[in-house]
Amino acid sequence: MTPSRRDIQPAQPSAKARPHPLQESQLSAFWLIAAVGLCFGLYFVLRYGGRWGEIDGVAFAGIIARMQLEGRIDYAGAYPHGYAYATWVNMLSYFTGRPIGELMQVYTPILGNVFLGIFGFAAFRRWLGSDRLGLIAASTLFLVPELVFTVSRGNHEKVTVALTLLASLSLLKGFMEAQARNWGLFAAWVAVYYLVTFSLATLNVFFGSSFIVASTVALVFALLFLGMRRHPLSQLRPAAQRLALRVGASWLLVLLVMWYIYPIAGQNLEVLKTALAKLGALALSFTPESNPYESTATDWASPWVYKLLSSFRWILFLGSFAAWLMLLVPTLRTPERASIPRVFLLALYGGFGLQLSAAIPIDLVGLEAGSNLQVRMYTYFAVFAAPLFTLGLSRLLGSSPWRWQAAGAAAVILAVLSLLKATLDPLVSNRWMHYSAGEIEAIHTWSERERESVLWVGPETRLYDAYYMEYNFGPSNLNDLDVARRNPFTFHTLNSSLKQANSIAWGFPRSTWLLGDQVYDNGEAQIYHRSPQTPFQR
Repeated sequence: MTPSRRDIQPAQPSAKARPHPLQESQLSAFWLIAAVGLCFGLYFVLRYGGRWGEIDGVAFAGIIARMQLEGRIDYAGAYPHGYAYATWVNMLSYFTGRPIGELMQVYTPILGNVFLGIFGFAAFRRWLGSDRLGLIAASTLFLVPELVFTVSRGNHEKVTVALTLLASLSLLKGFMEAQARNWGLFAAWVAVYYLVTFSLATLNVFFGSSFIVASTVALVFALLFLGMRRHPLSQLRPAAQRLALRVGASWLLVLLVMWYIYPIAGQNLEVLKTALAKLGALALSFTPESNPYESTATDWASPWVYKLLSSFRWILFLGSFAAWLMLLVPTLRTPERASIPRVFLLALYGGFGLQLSAAIPIDLVGLEAGSNLQVRMYTYFAVFAAPLFTLGLSRLLGSSPWRWQAAGAAAVILAVLSLLKATLDPLVSNRWMHYSAGEIEAIHTWSERERESVLWVGPETRLYDAYYMEYNFGPSNLNDLDVARRNPFTFHTLNSSLKQANSIAWGFPRSTWLLGDQVYDNGEAQIYHRSPQTPFQR
């Protein structure tokens, strides 16, 4: 049983027009979810004072800076999956005068979380037909730490996730306006859909196409379902035909981007061929080339901490799947009674669930493009799991006030866990992403004064990522930063209290290099020169 809407009262004559009650509730819900997104974004930024770095942010900081330097999108070494995100951040940098690193560390995480909230509410209130349920579903997104981290870190997904939500809204509204024969609004929403689809393809051909893939899967199942029925369904058959036209045109836009506008993105076809070949080898040998899930044992304070932080992932998955089955069975039995929004939501959930399932074996084959596809696909799956989870939760809790109060208290606890995991807080994580100003100052001073030298910055990539976020092209004067002592010509090492604390968290012993000569100290970080071991070392 879901909470009912307030009745709309007839307008009373007044010298001043009164706001519509429904508009008031929508506006209140909009500002509330925007405030939730703002709080999450501010916490992500202020937790470390804007000093954080991670591998995707490092990659995009260099890509964006290179595009700014080259003045074009198709330069040597350009991002092979899309150009729109780098263009967007460059535009923000030109308009605001702020450096790229500062934009990515301070401002875009806030934008990403606000986008998640307001686009989620705008889409879910239409999918669920209720402002209150739409607000609950949009708030549920922030309980998924993987999703909060995704829209906060320095890559394109803060925009890709928001536009995926907008694509779902424009698709639904287009069908609803066509059903109501409002052809002007129908044309407007169709134009919005194709504009968003094109933008998604230019952001990232692979992840931007995930909504089209889900729509294609939904179309295939719809055609199979309609083909097995003896009697035509007057409501679903025209909808399937329009969906087929929309899906076909969407794939044409993707091909337009890959083959004409941004030919570099054609490399994705080679990645797809490699994935198919490796999947075939995996099916024959049953021997995975890599296991990306082993790192969970070392990246976190303990396996139990990781399970606690990831608990809502399973709650959302199991809850949404149960709600999907609960709604799918009657929809298949009596499809003529099903509403278009409900049918599309069930179909898109299944389409993203199928992509999530396919990501697991792809991770196991160890593609060069990355081994975390399941985690990244889960964020898009969670976007469409949230409204179904909310529907199931509303039926489970009913109209009992104390049940909703208990659910609210649980949500607060889950929100805290989400922030702890999304920020890789030192209380729970070993893979820290924050750094101090003194550490960056020490590395930069060494880079400016040395030439063709190598500095060891630690057994993991924390300070390497940090310096590249601050200085997009890395050290100057042909210097280099070494991680895990891979370079035999490394004769300098950096030390700080933060680095020592992180080494203790990882279980690494204190470096013997600190017995060498101290050549720099700013009070917060020091640089040591390793004592020569042979007459040929300096």
